[in-house]
Amino acid sequence: MEKGTTAKVAKIRRADASAPDQIAQSENSTRAKPAERPARSKSSPKKAASIVALPIDTSNKTKKRDTESQVFFRSLRPQQLRRRALALSFALMVLLPSILGATYFLLIASERYASSIGFSVRGMDGTSAGGDFLGALTGLASVGTTTTDSFILMDYLEGREVVEKLSKDIGIVSHFSKDNVDFAYRLDPNLPIEELVAYWQSMITTSFDNTSSIIEVEVQAFSPEMSELIASHVLSYGAELVNTLSQSARRDAVKFAEEEVLRAELRLKMIRRRIKDFRSAESSIDPTKNAEVQIELIAGLEKQLLDTRSRLATLVGTIDESSPTIRQLRKQEEVLIKQILNKRDEISGKNLTRLQPLASGSDRLSSLSALLANYEELVVEQEFAQQAYTSALAGLERSRAEADRQQRYLAVFHPPAKPQEAIYPRRLVNSLILFLGLLAVWALAIVIAYSIRDHLK
Repeated sequence: MEKGTTAKVAKIRRADASAPDQIAQSENSTRAKPAERPARSKSSPKKAASIVALPIDTSNKTKKRDTESQVFFRSLRPQQLRRRALALSFALMVLLPSILGATYFLLIASERYASSIGFSVRGMDGTSAGGDFLGALTGLASVGTTTTDSFILMDYLEGREVVEKLSKDIGIVSHFSKDNVDFAYRLDPNLPIEELVAYWQSMITTSFDNTSSIIEVEVQAFSPEMSELIASHVLSYGAELVNTLSQSARRDAVKFAEEEVLRAELRLKMIRRRIKDFRSAESSIDPTKNAEVQIELIAGLEKQLLDTRSRLATLVGTIDESSPTIRQLRKQEEVLIKQILNKRDEISGKNLTRLQPLASGSDRLSSLSALLANYEELVVEQEFAQQAYTSALAGLERSRAEADRQQRYLAVFHPPAKPQEAIYPRRLVNSLILFLGLLAVWALAIVIAYSIRDHLK
């Protein structure tokens, strides 16, 4: 029996080393004979003791309990991992950044003082940027109002030109780069102008109200004196820009009218010069008046010539040709003919060698008609040029009056003042906002992760 028991124990040990199933079978076979063990223990104590000392049953039960525990803990492991992962992600994404941010806002961040300005761009006619109902409803720039000028002014105050002027006039770069400024807002004096403008845009805030046409500007600095000084210079720069825009608009409004006046004036000067050249060439101030006088003289001479010839016709045949009366009338006729020819030469400018027929009045005055036609053409052109010049002058005066009504100016109702308390940074508010923002981001990330996990199952 002892040999059999020993063989059975060896068999059980080999089965335990080979496979857990064989151990379970050996345990069942051992449990199937409970009566033999106490009987053999009475007859041979040493043999019974050797049989009881075998750890076969205890090791099998322990291994079975360990297997069940491993299965149980394996079933609980994913939940524990998820909980630990959630806690770790919450600590890394929410708690740690919130603590760092609160430390910065509460202990490290420098105090920033703000100085505010309030003004409005207005016109000489009393209209403001939001003066029309449609612009107040839509918020769009309306033609004829100062809305466009207001937006130009706001962009200008945040732009590069203002930064360069402030750096030159009051040295804002040295102020923003002081050692007492915290690391987040300390400015590097060697930054390029583009990054300097971006930094300035973070220190100035502009807003425009379409309904009330009010522009509000807030300037931040690290001392109350500097914030007031910067705000004062910003206001002066804005006033200069508005004046420049007003002058430019005024020049643009009267520019076309002035050009029309110059064109009309040039045209009138050219016509007058042509008339002057004409008078110099004709040696006459007013050819029309001279022509009238010459025509009257020629008409008088022709009348005398007709009278003389009538007397000659009456006397011819009644008295001798050699009589003194006939010779005197003949001589008087020749003198009248020469005078008429000379007057015609003065009018026409031609040297006539013989007397033209006096019956045709149009032929007799042909040269005079051409002279008067040229002169009257010049006179008509001069009249039109004079009228155009007068109209251009009237239009220029109207344009100037309209430009004066459209002139812009800066109406300041809230001048810059020295702040007494630093309102930035809002330490508690910023810390709370940072925590809530990080919490929202973390929650959204968790929801997305679980949603992806559920879809992958």
